[in-house]
Formats: sequence, C-alpha cells, structure tokens
Amino acid sequence: MLFEFLSTGTMLGITGIAFYQKQNSINETDKILKIADNCGLYKGDEHLRIYRRTRNKKLKFTEYVFMTPLGLSEKDFLDKFDNFKDGLNNKSVRKIDLKKFTELKFNKTLPKQIRDIFDYRQDLKKELEMDYDGMLRIRVFDHGIVNQFNYDNELLKKVSNWKVPIGITHKAFIYHDFDKMQILIVAGMTRYGKTVFLKNATTTLIHNEPDNFTATLIDLKGGLAFARYKDCKQVKALATNKDETLAVLEDIEVELKRRQELFLKNGWEDIGEANWKERHFVIIDEAAEIAGFDQVDRDRAYYLIGEIARIGAGLGFRLIFCTQYPTVDILPRQVKANTSAALCFKLKTSNQSMVVLDKTGAEKLPLGVPGRAIYQSDQERIVQTPFISNAFIDDLIKPHIKINIKSKGEVKNEQQTNTEDEATGKYTTVFEEAGLFNKKPNTKNTRSKK
Repeated sequence: MLFEFLSTGTMLGITGIAFYQKQNSINETDKILKIADNCGLYKGDEHLRIYRRTRNKKLKFTEYVFMTPLGLSEKDFLDKFDNFKDGLNNKSVRKIDLKKFTELKFNKTLPKQIRDIFDYRQDLKKELEMDYDGMLRIRVFDHGIVNQFNYDNELLKKVSNWKVPIGITHKAFIYHDFDKMQILIVAGMTRYGKTVFLKNATTTLIHNEPDNFTATLIDLKGGLAFARYKDCKQVKALATNKDETLAVLEDIEVELKRRQELFLKNGWEDIGEANWKERHFVIIDEAAEIAGFDQVDRDRAYYLIGEIARIGAGLGFRLIFCTQYPTVDILPRQVKANTSAALCFKLKTSNQSMVVLDKTGAEKLPLGVPGRAIYQSDQERIVQTPFISNAFIDDLIKPHIKINIKSKGEVKNEQQTNTEDEATGKYTTVFEEAGLFNKKPNTKNTRSKK
C-alpha cells in the first residue's frame, strides 16, 4: 500500500511539473506584455504582440518572439532589460524535486515529509537574453548562474595550450585564450575573486605548457598569494616590494630589447614568424600599490609596464594587470589602450567600472557572491569564475618544483660554470648564436629615468 501511495505521489509530482511548465510559459507571456506596457513600450493603440513561443528542452529555455509597435527601436527595449529581468523574477514558485521521494524516512513524520516536498518554494533566478532582428526575441532560461563551482580535473580538460578557464554563464563554459588576447585587466574588490583567478591562470598554464611557460610574478601584498609558485621551474622571479618590482621590470625591458634585435636581425616580424614557442607572462597583483611609490619610481614602473603592453605581445610577452582599486591614475594608459579583454569582479562605484569596462555594471554585481564577474572580450558576459583550492594547486604544480639539494662543492662548481649564463640571462645562448653579442652585456639595473 505504501508503494502504491508513493507511486501515486510520484505521478502526481510529474503531472504537476508538466502542468507548471505549461502554465509558467503562459504566465511569462502575459508578464512580458504587461512589463512592456508598464514601461511605456507602446505607441498609441499599438502594443507588443506575441508572434511565436518555442521551448528548447536541451538548453532549458523558452524563446518568445514579439512583433513591436512601429516607431520603437531596439534600444527602447534593451534599455528596459533590467525591468524585464526583475519583473520575471519577482516571486517564488513551487518546485517538486522527485529525488526527495527516494529520501523519505518511513516513520511517523512521513506525512509531513511529503507535504514539505509539495509545498517547497524556490525564489526565481531566471536569466534573460534579448536581441532584435526586426522582431524582439527574449530567451528566458529556467536557471541562473550557480553561485559557486570548483576547479577540478574535468574542468582542466576543457582548456589547452594558452587557454585558461574564465568561468560559466547560465548556459556555457567560457575561457580566455592568451594567444589571441595577450593582455588581460583584472579588477575587483578584495575577497571577490581576483587572486583566486590569478592562481587559476598560473596553475593552468604551468600544467598545460610546462616547457614553454615562463612567469614573472609581482605581488605587492607581500608575496603571500604567489608564495607556493616561487620554486616552480617556470617562475623566473617573484617580486614582493618596490625595489624587487623595479628590478624585475628593468630585466624585462632588457629582454624586450634583446628580442627586438634578434627578430630584426633575422627578419622576423613576430613570434609566429619566428616559430617562438615560449611565452613570458608578467602577472601583477595589487597594482594599486605602485601608486604609493615615490614619484620617480612610480613613473618608471608605469613606463616599464606600458612598454610590455605596447611592444611585448609580438615578442612573446603576456600581461595580466590586476588591481582592487581601478582609477585612471592606477591603470596605465598604454595598458588600457592595448588591452583586448577584462575580467571585472564587483566594484564599489560606477566610476571604477567605467575605468575597467568603459561602462557601468560591475558595481551592480551581487554582494556576497565571490567569483561573480563580468568578462569583456568580443562580447560581454556575466560569469561565475571557478574556485581553485590550494590543495588542488599543490597537486598540479608539485612535479614542477625545483629541488635544490646539493653539496657545497656542487654549488661552487655550478656557480663557476654558470656565472656567465646567470649574468646575461636566460636567452644568452640564442643571442650569441645569432652573433648579436661579442662580449657579455651589462644587465645591471640602472633604473634610468624615461
């Protein structure tokens, strides 16, 4: 008898869900039409009219196609996007989860458990897409973006070469390809996901391109976020204060000029023509701290970062510039002018959002949802970035940690044989073979004022 009761309950649940979905589509049509009227989207006696409604079961959305009143433009409707989204999410709905029937406990509370299954209500979190092609198309997705998902091995399989995971939208996985978009600006309030994303990118690149990825890490919070990477063979330097930051930036400028000379001598236009496999990433966390340098050092640091942005891409350099306080004084003009993508977490003000995205919006991202961001490249999407745990990072980078267990004699002999290599940098052999240097160049950091 109990089995019959549960079977009947299950069938009622299925029937209820089907009925709800049908009624929901009808109610959504009426809602959209009413929202349009309340927003003044009509002309005289002409109102928005439903033309077609279709259901996409695979992607779980309903598309509504409307005929619009003559005299109204696409912009008239797009400007009211938030009104449509909020209006379609202004109540909770009954949701019957069939899995709950398999979790029932057969005791005296059974009737209450069943009532709770049928009475459960959930706030709507629908996502909308709106576009116009002569008719207004509104796609209403059943579910919004999840508030958290973890970086794991399955996610790692979705990226290769110079791609790193950006996150997921309500319908798709998004990645950033550093071979196509060489500079990425990352901004956002503290505790909202900036540093987690930097660890996501660094770990992914070490794992996917261990022999071709080189990194200079600049962490002006004292180096804590990047400390676990400092002994990786791919990390050329970790700078944690002003003097170290200026020193590594000066070294990079020397390397930029060397590569320019080599490419010019060989007639190579860029790394593609040179078949240059290595990519040198300069990753800067908390760049706002540079504004606290004295004026001479601050100007020099911004100039050097600007040179990486201006001429580095074709020579194999990549830049990730990250700050929690984006202003026009903190974000160098050369970086902004040459960037092709931005990842912006929640910001405090619309002015900060304008600096990063050239539009407002980042200040409207939800409070208390770390990892939620706006990714802007060829188009703009709201994403939930993946959370990568330190334990997962350590497992992935462990094979790439340098082991330095040598006797004093071994260290001495190594110092004697490698002195010239260390003095002239990683690419000395390449340049000597090209005949660029007849003697050891002077690479001492002069910090000349430019």
